Amino acid sequence: MKNVFFRPWVGSEYGLDGSVFNHKILVLGDSHYAEESEIINLVEVHGQSCDFTTGVINDYLNPEIDGKWKSTFTKFMNSLVLNSVHSERTPRELWNSVAFYNYLQIPAGATSRLTQHFDYSKEKDRNALLEVIEELNPDVIISWGNNVWDAIPEDFGYGKYVASEEFSDFFYKYPYKNREIKLLGITHPSTSYKSSYWADVFSKVGVNS
Repeated sequence: MKNVFFRPWVGSEYGLDGSVFNHKILVLGDSHYAEESEIINLVEVHGQSCDFTTGVINDYLNPEIDGKWKSTFTKFMNSLVLNSVHSERTPRELWNSVAFYNYLQIPAGATSRLTQHFDYSKEKDRNALLEVIEELNPDVIISWGNNVWDAIPEDFGYGKYVASEEFSDFFYKYPYKNREIKLLGITHPSTSYKSSYWADVFSKVGVNS
């Protein structure tokens, strides 16, 4: 994956028989936040790519590490499984059953407020996403926020998507090889995220089974 700098978190049971979910789910976030010194260190130490994303998820799953940022991941996953048979599963079981990847391949400053200044239309970021899709071969992609949703290409290399009838503004089906990939665009969980609404959507489109 030559265009990928922040390699994805791939849960230990992703796509395997031990996965909580019947589908291979790729959760597509927005960006990482880091101080300038940390950015420079990442580039100098890791060069072409790094496992910063894996570190973030491991920190999230570590109960000894606190932070308000954790609520974003908790809110999303709780809503994903709320109306499903998986609602009693632990966070570790759930996150070990999915993959997580942030769209922007450069850190977006120290806070989420800075993401508005970044260009989401760069070919490198788009190509990086396509490389991740090729590598992970997901059945479902759940995209966080408008910036990423607007940047996702209309074609994954096998023809343009088809919008669903019921949720035509944010649920697409892409032809991919000899099957299809479902793409669902949701409100970013760090903002005014309506958990009950999205829990109903997840169940109706069948991405949380």
